[in-house]
Amino acid sequence: MTIHVLRYLPVFLLFFCFQGSSYASCVDSIDLEINSVECFGLRNGIIKVSAVFGGEKPFYYSLDGQSFSTNSTFDRLWPGTYTVYVRDASGCIKQWQAQVPEPEELEVYLIPDKDTVVEGEHVHLRALVTPPGIALQAIEWRPPDLFAKQDTLDQLVRVTETTDFAIEVRTSDGCIARDQVTVVADKINLYFPNVIMPGSNQDAYFTLFAGEGISRIISMLIYSRGGSIVFERDNFPPNDPLKGWNGRWGSKPAQPGVYLWVAEIEYLSGKRKQFQGNVTVLK
Repeated sequence: MTIHVLRYLPVFLLFFCFQGSSYASCVDSIDLEINSVECFGLRNGIIKVSAVFGGEKPFYYSLDGQSFSTNSTFDRLWPGTYTVYVRDASGCIKQWQAQVPEPEELEVYLIPDKDTVVEGEHVHLRALVTPPGIALQAIEWRPPDLFAKQDTLDQLVRVTETTDFAIEVRTSDGCIARDQVTVVADKINLYFPNVIMPGSNQDAYFTLFAGEGISRIISMLIYSRGGSIVFERDNFPPNDPLKGWNGRWGSKPAQPGVYLWVAEIEYLSGKRKQFQGNVTVLK
């Protein structure tokens, strides 16, 4: 809030005051205390006549030149230019111009480095505040459980589902600005082949084929119909056929037929999930 105390001389004399045959002096000048509105767009400015020089007491005050009272304070004012009228006991009225200022609008813009991510991927969120360099008393990010630290304008957060991110900034005067963005999380495509043909050019291996968002295959086991383990591997990346099952049981080709598989995978978010199914081995 800005408070201005200024000495004002009259803009012009509305009329002269006479008392009998002698001239009665009107108000000569006034001191005004002006409080700017606290935040852009608010209606809480104040004009106060703090001192009157010259004229005859009591004094009466008005902002429209029509309704006068002994109250020298005018509050709940919009920003802008006002005319302050002062009338003394002799009926002499003078007027002064007064300007109620308004601070620059507080605004915040929330900018993600990408609008769409794959589940488990990170997004960088940056907030730009205007006017530049303004002191902020508080910064709040939402959803709050996704942000370990609040008092920063830069965040790196992992997105596991489509999320509405929001920020609110506040100054010591109570001025508030907000913004919101939506970051879309695409589902991860997973593909486990249901048929392999050992020795072929394209379908010779069984493994997980996946889009971005999968960190690793924690474990993969292939079982025979009798429950014996035919293939086992831990901690290997998806999309690498040579790390998968090549259709062999030990040193020999596995017999054609249906085999059960169980795999546990880890997403970039750290979440783990188990899948199972059947794969058919063809000659």
